[in-house]
Amino acid sequence: MINPPFIGSSDVLCFTINEIMENLNMQVLFKSRWKMARGGEEMLADLLDDERILGSMDPKAIYGYFPAYRDEHRLIVCDEIIWEFPELKGKIISEYFKTKEEGGDIIPLTAVSIGEKAVVFSKDMYEKNDYAEYFLLYGLAAECTETLAEMINNRINVELGINKSLRRSFGYPACPDLSYQGPLLKLLETDRISLRLSTSNQLIPEFSTTAFILHTVNK
Repeated sequence: MINPPFIGSSDVLCFTINEIMENLNMQVLFKSRWKMARGGEEMLADLLDDERILGSMDPKAIYGYFPAYRDEHRLIVCDEIIWEFPELKGKIISEYFKTKEEGGDIIPLTAVSIGEKAVVFSKDMYEKNDYAEYFLLYGLAAECTETLAEMINNRINVELGINKSLRRSFGYPACPDLSYQGPLLKLLETDRISLRLSTSNQLIPEFSTTAFILHTVNK
């Protein structure tokens, strides 16, 4: 039985850009985000020397553990939130969780954001036709967001005493319903990091991501 260190939402966790950079995968940034075969190191150094760019990023995160149990293809969270999942490649996400009869389970939830300033700053670059800088900043902010999400995932793995887990986000084929973002944000009280939803259930600010963690990946 997995025993989380607490039930409910964590305090707001604040990070420096240096902490993010220590964990950032440079090759993913250079090759996938920036589409560069070489020269990424110099570009990154220039960006990190720009106090405007560093000042635009305000990495914050919230995570938590919540009671959950499987009811066929559905997952019941906190006895009242119902998330239904489709079958994909013979697997349904709810199958990773125990039933109520088996004693129930927990689901770790996460939310991270680089903040609104980075979005505003990148849009300002675009509107001023600074397309090269815009492209670089956008890729860096997006990869910093992903890095922070992975850092929180790793923190959860340590707290649960597990070596491996899977991070999944709403909007993908295995969990396509974006409206489920609403209950997740409410449980984590993400207004504390100014993270909210648009009318189409997209995260605001843009450089943000949420997830739920499957902690029994060998089932």
